[in-house]
Amino acid sequence: MIRNTYGNLLKPAKIGTMELKNRICMAPMDYKYFSGNEEESSMSYQQVKVFEARAKGGCGLIFTCATQAEREIMPYPREMQFPLIDRDERIKEFAEAADAVHVYGAKIGCELTMGSGRYADNVDMEKYPPLAPSECQTQYHPEVRARAMTVPEIKHMIRTYAEAAGRLKRAGFDALLVMGGGGYLINQFLSPAWNQRTDIYGGSREKRMTFLIETLQEVKKVVGDDYPIIVSLNMDDLLPEGVSACKGIVVEDAIATAQKLEELDLADAFHLRIGNYYNQEYIVPSAYVTNELYMENFKKFKKSVTRPVIFENKLSDPKEMQRLLEEGILDFVSTGRKWIADPDWVNKTLYDKPVRPCLRCNYCLHTLWLGKSTSCAVNPEHGHEFEGEIPPAPKKKKVLVIGAGPGGITAALTASQRGHSVTLLEKENKIGGKLEIVAAPSYKKQYLEYLDYLKYQMEESDVEVCLGVEASPETMDFYHPDTVIIAAGADPIVPPLEGIDLAVTADQVLSGKRKVRGTVVIVGGGLVGCETAHVLTEQGCKVHIVEMRDQVLKDTSYVTRHSQLDVLKSTGAALHVNTKLLKVTQRGITAEHDGKEQFIEADAVVLAMGYRNRSNLYEELQDLVEEVYQIGDFRQTRKISDAVNEGYRIGRGI
Repeated sequence: MIRNTYGNLLKPAKIGTMELKNRICMAPMDYKYFSGNEEESSMSYQQVKVFEARAKGGCGLIFTCATQAEREIMPYPREMQFPLIDRDERIKEFAEAADAVHVYGAKIGCELTMGSGRYADNVDMEKYPPLAPSECQTQYHPEVRARAMTVPEIKHMIRTYAEAAGRLKRAGFDALLVMGGGGYLINQFLSPAWNQRTDIYGGSREKRMTFLIETLQEVKKVVGDDYPIIVSLNMDDLLPEGVSACKGIVVEDAIATAQKLEELDLADAFHLRIGNYYNQEYIVPSAYVTNELYMENFKKFKKSVTRPVIFENKLSDPKEMQRLLEEGILDFVSTGRKWIADPDWVNKTLYDKPVRPCLRCNYCLHTLWLGKSTSCAVNPEHGHEFEGEIPPAPKKKKVLVIGAGPGGITAALTASQRGHSVTLLEKENKIGGKLEIVAAPSYKKQYLEYLDYLKYQMEESDVEVCLGVEASPETMDFYHPDTVIIAAGADPIVPPLEGIDLAVTADQVLSGKRKVRGTVVIVGGGLVGCETAHVLTEQGCKVHIVEMRDQVLKDTSYVTRHSQLDVLKSTGAALHVNTKLLKVTQRGITAEHDGKEQFIEADAVVLAMGYRNRSNLYEELQDLVEEVYQIGDFRQTRKISDAVNEGYRIGRGI
């Protein structure tokens, strides 16, 4: 029996003429799952299956990623490879997506974009000179200036946009999401930072709305007055100082735009964002930022309009969603990465089952910036929905998995689903690997939620778990496995230096096994070292960070580094870069900087110098077991995402 314990959140609602089965939307996200080359990319079967899985999982309204109406004069962004609906031949490809989600009672809306304007990347000045509302610097190539669009070019963009909206309606799409935020072209026309035109399309706040208003009016002519139109707006551009002579959009601008659209009956709902791609973590919030600024602006906006408002920011708890709905703060909720992490989270919520949480690590976004398709750190099936359910193995085997971290657990569960007899060995007296250590900073408690989820999955599975057992070649004589998967992780690096026994490791500190007080030197300015600094300063310690290279957090992801540095700055830690540890004493450390020795006084020394696997188990088992695999940090020190995805692929392939 379905248990709807969340009031109106999971009950039917309407946006304009569109009836939805609940108030939960899937946010527009970019995946790079599209077929064709850069200039001809289109909706693919892989992408359709992603949407279908979320519709089946209980989503009320699915938004596609940004889709372009034309590329004749506005082909950017080129690296993101947005799908294109510039001609009628494209209708059938988008119809596949609409048909797939409708089977499960969900609705679908396309986030249709005018293009990137000054966000132009990989610029081709001869063929496609960048265009913007006014002449300005392009964001990704500061040496390149976008030129101001001519009126005929503006009219061309409006016409082709409306034509594309018509194609989407013919494809069976239920609504249109007009991309008016995120810093893209419509947002640039609305923003005083980028629009200094002196004609009808710029100048006053009202004139800056003209481009959007004319676009919506033209769309209405094509799709009709009853077709639901949702307008995405930025409540605050949050532009860094110095990038423009004028300030960007603030919430009062967004409210004025929305009120004008309501007056003209051009919008059925509003979808709200905050931020820009100078610091995209407000657009895609990581573990290091809160939604306080978004919420403050959202409440102001909601009180000022009459049409439904869709909340899209850092919100994952259905109980909190329902509370905000009951208090009249929001009308609909749009979540993104939560759907990537668990495509069935709404149905699980209905049945009160555990949901696989998003870690907010932004690995999904990181893979895009590397030029790859989106992957997920905790859901290895994301993007592989087209492969179908895990098939039964043609031959059942005895599988031994060594190491009960996320990678080992994923391998064990997947192999068990194949029908194999699986035993999981863990040398510690609990499962989870380093998850509790990773969760030590106050802003990373979602890793504990992930640990609880994994524990639940193990309890529900047929996997035999043996704790307190360290694997060795002799272990094989007892279990006689056909296949071994080694996911035993790696150990902290402890260099052979004078006095090193006086130091403790970051793992020992973060796990609570060792306590430090007073002034602490942390050796290693990577992510572990900097997060250890945060934990220790919260405990009242004064921290020094010693890093061999020329900057801290050098290997962290581009998409989170800005916020990680902000967190580090808040600790007040003293940074010593280009500094090498020489020895540890009872009173501190001796280090080398610019060829000279220096002494840093401290009450304790913490090592955060990375991890290394020193085991030869993989080589030792080669002649003892027919199939031997190594995954995660045991194979090469990397991230949770690598361990989980490797565990899944190996487990599925056995």
